Amino acid sequence: IDVDHFKHVNDNHGHAAGDAVLVQLAQRLKVAMRESDDVVRWGGEEFLAVAHGTDRARADELAERLRASVADAPFRLPDGRPLPMSCSIGHACWPFMPSHPQALDWLAVVNLADVGLLTAKRLGRNAWVGLQATAKSQPEGLAARVASAPQQALRLGELAVTSSHAVPSAVAQAMVAY
Repeated sequence: IDVDHFKHVNDNHGHAAGDAVLVQLAQRLKVAMRESDDVVRWGGEEFLAVAHGTDRARADELAERLRASVADAPFRLPDGRPLPMSCSIGHACWPFMPSHPQALDWLAVVNLADVGLLTAKRLGRNAWVGLQATAKSQPEGLAARVASAPQQALRLGELAVTSSHAVPSAVAQAMVAY
């Protein structure tokens, strides 16, 4: 989860405003998740949400709930002014290939989710993109193939993509290497 245009917050409103946005963001994300889940600051304005034991069929629903928790209400700056914000989200489930759970470690799956995040950014932000393995996915070298050539993995049927974006062909065109 990455805050869209966060640099503008610090540049236009100061670092205290940026800090306030990050604190509010963490609170909103935690409210959108279950108590058993984890939300951690991953670096800068990026957060990692881990939904333990969630059915992978509900991953898109969770991504939308997280996106909406950020975009649906303005944040409050220290001086009380409202500030509309949004975020971009990439998601992938671990194990990425349930039939081959050892094929990709958790960090490789986080990197695949980052491919989705970068794709959401390229789609114009305030969006989510999910990546899933398919029956055609070959475990050997899958993480490297998706990270270096996600459009090719999509064309070959090794990767399925879901998104909040209304135009599926635009999602495929927006995918870039990690």
